[in-house]
Amino acid sequence: MNQFLANPWTKRVVSLLSVVYCALVVMLSYYSIFYDLLLRDSRQTCIFASLISVIALIVMLYTRETFLTKLSSVVILAAMLCPILFYFGQWWILVPPFVVGVIIFLFSGMGETGKTIWGTIILLLYLIGSLIYFVTTSLFAPSTVTTVVQTGNSPSGAYRYTVTQTMDSSNGSTKVSVESNELNEEYFGLLEFRVKGLSRDVMIERPLNENVDIRWETASREDITKELSKISKDITVTLSDQQMNRLGRDAYQVNYPDGTSVSLSPEEYHALMYPLTAEDKEVLKLEEDEMHVDVMGERSFRQTGVSVDDLRTVKLLELTESDLDKLGVPTQGDVMYYNDKIVFRYYIAELEEYFDISKQEIGLFS
Repeated sequence: MNQFLANPWTKRVVSLLSVVYCALVVMLSYYSIFYDLLLRDSRQTCIFASLISVIALIVMLYTRETFLTKLSSVVILAAMLCPILFYFGQWWILVPPFVVGVIIFLFSGMGETGKTIWGTIILLLYLIGSLIYFVTTSLFAPSTVTTVVQTGNSPSGAYRYTVTQTMDSSNGSTKVSVESNELNEEYFGLLEFRVKGLSRDVMIERPLNENVDIRWETASREDITKELSKISKDITVTLSDQQMNRLGRDAYQVNYPDGTSVSLSPEEYHALMYPLTAEDKEVLKLEEDEMHVDVMGERSFRQTGVSVDDLRTVKLLELTESDLDKLGVPTQGDVMYYNDKIVFRYYIAELEEYFDISKQEIGLFS
């Protein structure tokens, strides 16, 4: 048994577990950038994280001479910078992996020179990263005082809302924001990662209104369409390239200087090249013989005589039930009322992709 445990290949195979733990820490670092953390049970989360970390530490100490464990010891400490900055204060989840990273780095089989070099690099990374973070938050932090006065979920649970009040020199304001719950990630019923950077402001009222009544109702797609048609028959929505593909419709019309025009799908449009004359190349200061139409600016359009009509803006009433099915709009969903005024319809949120992950904005204040 001792020979088996002392075998270098046994240690190399077992060291793959240290890579798995390292990957979990890197995943936590990724989540800290794109998601907010909500601990449902702090103590149980800490016990669970500590148990996994102890097992990982034992494995890493056993395989400390292998390359994968040495590499993991460096990556773990470096990857913990983002969670410490963005989840500062959530020590129940931060302390176990950080302690593991420090211990295995100090006791790994890496030479003293390597430890000194990597230790210095990691220390500088923490110092510079923390300095940039705190300077940035200090410089760009809003000077106004914002207070959360109400939160809740829609009847279906698909959306959550937040009502905030801001005090400023203009008598303040009341803001209602809606976020999607469907993009959240939950693990073991202990912790939940809520996507950030996709909040939609559905109401901003000035001056500050302390009498806020939020009400949700479940409405059918058909009823919402009828309701919107009464407001105006010219209400439009702008669909994305992906949505136009689902509908099987052309998304762009390119008009050429000779009077001809062609309707193109998103793929065809983004691949379309327009040949440039010698005069075009001289005026536009280009060396290429042709140019992508989708990167042309006002100057290029004026010089070449080409124009593009965006066909993605369509009237709401022109979308059939079949079209709405293809676009993934449920037959019924949530509608929000703010002081008896409709401010959010799931119908429009789905069509205009309010909560499309590709539109996520990442910043220090997301």
